[in-house]
Amino acid sequence: MVSDDSFAFLLPVIMMTFGFVFLALSRHGHRQSTSWALGYLSAGAAFSMPFAPATIPAPVLSFVADGLFTAAFYFYGSALLIRFQRSTFATIRLTFCLLTYAATAVAVFVLQNLAAELVINDLTCATLLTFALAMVVGRRSHTADHALLMIAGLIVVETIARNVALVFLVPSYGSTESFLNSPYAFAMQAGASVLALFFALSALAASTLDVIAQYRSAADTDVLTGLLNRRGFERATEGLSDKVLSSCAIVACDIDGFKQVNDTHGHAAGDAVIQELATLIKARLPLDGIAARFGGEEFVILLPDHSLDAAAQFANGLRTTFANVDRHGIGINRAVTASFGVATKDHNEHDLRDRISRADLALYAAKEAGRNRVMLDGKPPRDATGIRLAAQSATSGGGR
Repeated sequence: MVSDDSFAFLLPVIMMTFGFVFLALSRHGHRQSTSWALGYLSAGAAFSMPFAPATIPAPVLSFVADGLFTAAFYFYGSALLIRFQRSTFATIRLTFCLLTYAATAVAVFVLQNLAAELVINDLTCATLLTFALAMVVGRRSHTADHALLMIAGLIVVETIARNVALVFLVPSYGSTESFLNSPYAFAMQAGASVLALFFALSALAASTLDVIAQYRSAADTDVLTGLLNRRGFERATEGLSDKVLSSCAIVACDIDGFKQVNDTHGHAAGDAVIQELATLIKARLPLDGIAARFGGEEFVILLPDHSLDAAAQFANGLRTTFANVDRHGIGINRAVTASFGVATKDHNEHDLRDRISRADLALYAAKEAGRNRVMLDGKPPRDATGIRLAAQSATSGGGR
């Protein structure tokens, strides 16, 4: 069985360890981890007060510990609010902390009432956590969030129960000090510490999953455009249902004469042109659509529940808008156009890659037919360009 002294020593070590782990996570741009770190470092410092020099008066140590515990729960609440994308209500919560800490000062230095001090501090901590829980109800997103909120709720219940016991059981022990030194009080403290440990583990699990998701998102995202890259597109389409896959259209797109744009105007201008097309795609993409930059100046778009003609209209809208963008601001004084290929499900295809390949073949046909066109999959591909707003002469030049 763990002795009281060993238990008292382990608590600050455990809390400080979690604090430094969260600090390490915060270096990955994980904002809530900073609050978790400050919370657990504050709790670790509070649990370290019994090891402070004996020359410091006990009431002062107790008062400092109360402040550190209040700070810990303030930061726990902040971490929850940040995690679930709610306002931190910093002014309101800080004001509440200052008022209750003033009440704690009265209990410690004026009334010299240990029971009142404990009740005020514990209920302050419980209120801070309850407020955060009330603000984030219904916003959990995965299993780690469920565990995190459930344990936070148990901490609130345990804190309230502990204070009810403190109020009603202290008289039977003769004094608050006698009660706090009893086996029952030690069991209560141990239970609270176990909950704190599980709270830290669930917060760490949720934060770690977030960091992993951030890295996965970064690996799946094209830095220049903010669209998915080829890998991200493949991941995004892996989970699509057969119904969506059977009814979706693929649009392949490539900027005409892009090599000439780079050679004549520089890579910065070329990047700006790519970003222009990506911005148009994102603005026009249906909510359930998927768009990716496959590499260079080539894009692929998946349009759920789109017929061949509907997808052709979507592509034509992009084509005409892109061709008429004024690019004088980036040093390009001529039109830059794009060509499109469109394909829908074919009874001979094996998977979505076959459809992408057929859309790409239609795209090549658009290039060969003069560029600045929309060509539909078929044998031979069918021109669905319609009214062309960009001058044909603008599409001449080197490159695909």
